[in-house]
Amino acid sequence: MTTDPAEAARRRAARRRHLQQRQTLIFGILITAMLAVALVAAAMWGNVVPSPFSRPFSSPAPTEAARSSVPCPPADALPAPYSEITANVYNATDETGLAARTASGLAQYGVVISQESNYGGDLEGVANIVSGPRGLQAAYTVAQIVPGSTVTLDGREDATIDVVLGGSFSEVPAPEETAIDPEQPLPPPPGCTPVTVPSDPAEDEEAPEEG
Repeated sequence: MTTDPAEAARRRAARRRHLQQRQTLIFGILITAMLAVALVAAAMWGNVVPSPFSRPFSSPAPTEAARSSVPCPPADALPAPYSEITANVYNATDETGLAARTASGLAQYGVVISQESNYGGDLEGVANIVSGPRGLQAAYTVAQIVPGSTVTLDGREDATIDVVLGGSFSEVPAPEETAIDPEQPLPPPPGCTPVTVPSDPAEDEEAPEEG
């Protein structure tokens, strides 16, 4: 039986159209799925949508002394230059996007933001600023632009600080609304406990040898 060439051509064209339609459908589904994943990832990155893998607060555990007392800032220490402060910002509230907005507010002062994330728990009050002994100057400097915050000591060895936002926190005031005298020593809170600040290993290495 002889096949009509025109009929054969129509069948081939129909198969090609069917194949193209299937490919278009598959590619459309893949692109839609990739866009959805990208949008969700961007929302989590911006702290607009809570991440299912919310990072718990993982700073070194406070010592027993730190739990029972408030550390003093270094004696006669002036406010630290904002550009020399590195901070992590954690949101301990149900308000989405709070860590990102606060990080942006601190960055306006020049504070270097290392990371921003949700906090694995709730916090009452305005904010808790956590640091090791080397970060107390930075912690009390940031406490001046977050009125009502408290400073807590932990066992970390570097000068980074964690700013944990509580339920009473609203926002970081604009730099022009904050009057901080850079020549005025950081005021110690009443009843605080003096803390020995370890020397910087880099400074020890640079110190000239005697003899």
